[in-house]
Amino acid sequence: MSPSRHVVVVGGGFAGLAAAVRLVRAGARVTLLERRPFLGGRAYSFTDAASGDVIDNGPHAFMGAYTALGAFCGEIGAADAIAFQPRLHVPMAHPVDGAGAVAAPGVPGPLQGAAALLRYGLLSRRDRFRLLAAAVRLVTAAPEALAGRTVAQVLAATGQSAAACRRFWDPLVIATLNEVPDRAAVAPFAAVLRRGFLAGARAARFGFARAPLGEAFATPARMTIERGGGSVRTGAAVAAVDVIGDRVAGVVLRDGWRFACDAVILAVPAAALRRILPGGLRGDTALASIGGAATSPIVSVHLWTDDGAVRAGAPDAGAPFVGLLETRAQWLFDCGPSRDGGRRLATVTSGARAWDDADDDRIVAEAVADVRRTLPALRELQPTRAHVVRERHATLSLTPDVERVRPATATALPNLFLAGDWVQTGLPATIEGAVVSGVRAAEQALAAALDRPAAAA
Repeated sequence: MSPSRHVVVVGGGFAGLAAAVRLVRAGARVTLLERRPFLGGRAYSFTDAASGDVIDNGPHAFMGAYTALGAFCGEIGAADAIAFQPRLHVPMAHPVDGAGAVAAPGVPGPLQGAAALLRYGLLSRRDRFRLLAAAVRLVTAAPEALAGRTVAQVLAATGQSAAACRRFWDPLVIATLNEVPDRAAVAPFAAVLRRGFLAGARAARFGFARAPLGEAFATPARMTIERGGGSVRTGAAVAAVDVIGDRVAGVVLRDGWRFACDAVILAVPAAALRRILPGGLRGDTALASIGGAATSPIVSVHLWTDDGAVRAGAPDAGAPFVGLLETRAQWLFDCGPSRDGGRRLATVTSGARAWDDADDDRIVAEAVADVRRTLPALRELQPTRAHVVRERHATLSLTPDVERVRPATATALPNLFLAGDWVQTGLPATIEGAVVSGVRAAEQALAAALDRPAAAA
């Protein structure tokens, strides 16, 4: 593409970054505009003022099945940004019944996911076989058999016990869809199982960023965009999309600055669409529905401690996280040493509506109590300080009704495109889904920009 073809990407989360990177690598002139002073969207890093530690808004685990994210990392020169387990290993802990793990043995790849389920010691043998049968049924189901149904409805139809739900399905569903099984659409959940746990050894394993999210992903993405001749502007709030005739002609910032362009990608949260969509699209039923859809929160609790026993009791390096079963704090991560000489842990709670009205002190107290009563080695955990991060609108609440109205990348305007984890990708609202949507939007924007004369600078 001629460098004079100009595409504006609105939004600097993973969807916007993936779109901008793909565009500059194809030779387009790109301007990326981000409202906030940093990039990364809802997966960002910041410096904790008290300790000086650079921390993520919440710990993240990445599946080997995240192939689009892996390709994106390769494009930005960050192919080694994620350290993957040798094979699937997810430690779990129950306050009464102790420890277990969904762990794959050293068997041929396609068998590892199934073997891991059958070896899960916190369930009876009967439950394990039924669990595997349900997983196979989910990944092989025809799309029409899943449409309009919740995870809970399908699990009930496969005869899953209450114990299997509490100790396997509920944690997995809530972690991947940020929603409880009674509300969560089953179709995107089945896609996770299909691409992950039963797709082979490399796909099933988990990985963890070797550096804070901003350093691992956002910084190299920005450098790639700028080295390719693109421009990245943070603190740039878009007020409107400018339309002339039946095409987008540019975007206008709140300060009045206008960028003329040949195509626009809106990689913003779904709720932001209502503020910046051109008037002619505001009556679109699907876009109106998705823009007003309910969201689901995630709460992370960062804990600092100087207790020497914590290192021995924290999750091991091969799986620096552990699932906390039947507790409000769902996952505990070992985030490594702090700059002050202590150590930092973090809990993550998805679908955290129970804490909507709670103050930080209550959240910290409940999270610490959950860790103490679930992990014997941390019964004496005494954090020296804590920091609570609330993402009140972390993702859409992907109910069957919302799944049905997730919009396509293309819009009624031939050179305006949508990207984000809320766009219809067939995947849950994850970083992988965001990257998939960004790449798809970039490819469509490239084609659209070639169909008209270049925009004036």
